[in-house]
Amino acid sequence: MPAPQRQAVLSVVRALMPDWRPDGIDAIAYLPGGYANDNYRFEYRGAAYALRIARHPGADRRAEARFLELASAPDVVTFDTTRGHLLTRWIDGTLLADSPVPPETAATYLKALHAEIPRGVRRYDPREVIRHGLAAADAPAAVALTALDRLERTPTDPRGCHNDLNPWNVLRTERGWRTLDWEFAGDNDPLFDVVGLGRGLGYDDARLERLVAAYHGTSSVPVSRILDTRILFELREHAWAVRQIALGNDRAEIRAQAGRAERELGILLERRERAP
Repeated sequence: MPAPQRQAVLSVVRALMPDWRPDGIDAIAYLPGGYANDNYRFEYRGAAYALRIARHPGADRRAEARFLELASAPDVVTFDTTRGHLLTRWIDGTLLADSPVPPETAATYLKALHAEIPRGVRRYDPREVIRHGLAAADAPAAVALTALDRLERTPTDPRGCHNDLNPWNVLRTERGWRTLDWEFAGDNDPLFDVVGLGRGLGYDDARLERLVAAYHGTSSVPVSRILDTRILFELREHAWAVRQIALGNDRAEIRAQAGRAERELGILLERRERAP
């Protein structure tokens, strides 16, 4: 690890845990995959920890702190809600991305998670997030602007949701399933989480329909509502990516996400036009 990167980790840990001895911090490893934050694993006196260093301090993190109190969230050691730096105990487990499950198993996890997340902590409006992201882009994709203009969707029974529920944020452990990254949690239509997890798991249309059916049980969900939620989710994914690029976080994988979501939007819009 480059010396400046190691020094940055030591500096943040020292600020978070002033009583810790710097010479006790060992085995620092960068964790790839963070986009708005830099994430690390390290050990201190034989115990393992995860450290999140926020790249853009200033956001109000008090709501996130409330969600981090949940039993399925990581065990928080300390959280600087002003700067966004977070220190948690390391969780040993297998990423859901590395151990895919059938739709019925994913639905059981989702129902348990949503039963645990409280309502009323804050509201999460994907449309606002999308508009904010597209406004920051140098040249928003025409299909994204068209999709946002045509989208007809009213949240149904909003409740506490995770709103970034991809399989890289879910761990299967001996103590049960644990959920990471609560920055976007808030009241939303739970179908947004269902679609997001199904998309992350690579479910085709048939498996996604099984996931929705297993999650909702005997309650049928109109095909148009599922399709609108898929469009909304892809819009959020595209808008987030183009905003990151505009902010200078111009990585190949972020450009790939923007392009992938743009292509999917085109397919979904055509399907929406054909829907009764």
